[in-house]
Amino acid sequence: MKKVLLIDDDKVNAQIIKYYLDQTGGFQTVWAQNAMEALAACSERFDVILLDIMLPDVDGVELCGRLRSILYCPIIFISCIDDEDVVIRALETGGDDYLIKPFSCKVLIARINANLRRVEMENREKTRRSIQCRGFSLDVNEHTLCVRDSIYHLSSIEFGVLIYLINNSYRTVSLDEIYEAVWNAPSYGDVRTVISHVYNLRKKLEQNPQNPRYIRSVRGYGYYFCPDGQDAGGN
Repeated sequence: MKKVLLIDDDKVNAQIIKYYLDQTGGFQTVWAQNAMEALAACSERFDVILLDIMLPDVDGVELCGRLRSILYCPIIFISCIDDEDVVIRALETGGDDYLIKPFSCKVLIARINANLRRVEMENREKTRRSIQCRGFSLDVNEHTLCVRDSIYHLSSIEFGVLIYLINNSYRTVSLDEIYEAVWNAPSYGDVRTVISHVYNLRKKLEQNPQNPRYIRSVRGYGYYFCPDGQDAGGN
């Protein structure tokens, strides 16, 4: 039985999600209507968190940062806010995925299961080794990125995206391909989370994120990873 912490002050929406999750089997849902209730519930262990942004007491993105310091589990934002800057901020703070309301319960279940599978695969495949590229190293066990004497702790999704790009160096990979590989589920055409996580990775990895040497954009398609960090002459 997977435990879900649902944080949403919309009573109708929360009751629908809770009912659906509990009825599908395999899920036990705890509902918190605000940040105070959510933090109080964190004395328990949860397998996944569903987090709305517009809460009555604390901004959901701010709450995500607090939750990330307490629990290690996927955090999926569920919000009616469809704004690129908000999505980037939410994922940068520690969110793993972002769903725009309204969404079908089937898609929600698919996203939850995809994130759970990803965590299980990471736990099974965890080994103590380091990947060395020109200009940076990646500790696969600790999920830390060492760049120019600075150390960055990557979220599980950032780590998954970067590993996939490294493993497919010198090959153009599509946004859908990245999503399906990292989340282990169909993208359903919504690949903004991939773009946002790459944006955050570039800020850590690239000396000049506006002119990336490692993660290069292929306009309208996806990305091309160059482990040598050669000058791309564009993004």
